Amino acid sequence: MQLISPDKNTFPLISKYIQRYEEKCIFLASHIRRQSKNLYIISNSGKTNDIQGIIYLDSSLFHLIPDLENINATELFSLIRQKQETKIKCISGEAKGTEFFKNLLKEVQGEAYQTNHYKLMTADQTVNPPEELANDDQIIRCTEADIDLLFPIQKKYLTEEVAPFGKTVTDAEVSIGLRQTLKNQLCLALYSNGEIVAKANTNAIGINWIQLGGVYTDPLYRRNGYAWHLISAICRRTSKAGKKSALFVKDINVPAMELYKKLGFKDSGLYEIAYF
Repeated sequence: MQLISPDKNTFPLISKYIQRYEEKCIFLASHIRRQSKNLYIISNSGKTNDIQGIIYLDSSLFHLIPDLENINATELFSLIRQKQETKIKCISGEAKGTEFFKNLLKEVQGEAYQTNHYKLMTADQTVNPPEELANDDQIIRCTEADIDLLFPIQKKYLTEEVAPFGKTVTDAEVSIGLRQTLKNQLCLALYSNGEIVAKANTNAIGINWIQLGGVYTDPLYRRNGYAWHLISAICRRTSKAGKKSALFVKDINVPAMELYKKLGFKDSGLYEIAYF
């Protein structure tokens, strides 16, 4: 077995490979599309046309291994340790794959201190909102110039929906992450009464799919259909570019799942993020 760094000649090959599974690993697909570093092909024979899976290896590990039974776990773990000198802080991907890598890391890094469980949901097309926005409500596309306006609601979102248990979200983390989102992703916000009260964005833009995320409405403005309007607006824009939509939602967040089903999303698998 080998971990092979793709080059300009092999990126088309892994791009074709990942499209069969892309809705389950859009972050990986986005890095293949951009020919990013830190990507590795898992190959049993050492040949680039023998692809058993693909991983993105940094402080976080993102993975796609369709047939885990065909992987020698001990050998793969040894190869990862050769490539990664620092500890892995997070594993993210399809649930079975995350559990596989959690077991690999347990011997060296101990048990993951938190694992979040999600439903993966996908949509070829989405349903338009049942009602129009009120006259004083407005959806805008955000740019880096809007970072100060978005900062308060982004910090609430990260604190309530993203941060591992016990971790304090710092202002610096909010600013850095928000700036990256506004620079590289599609971010929409909803104005009501002269302030931003809801937001949504893409988290990853793949080859044929986009991953939605950052969906948050201020508690005082919920049950007004704002999330529906924002998600629908993003999906309409990205569908014009020929891309379908996926997202993952915590499996205990029943209201959000019901909303996404009304929008046209369907259950498409299980997703896990583990923190070390």
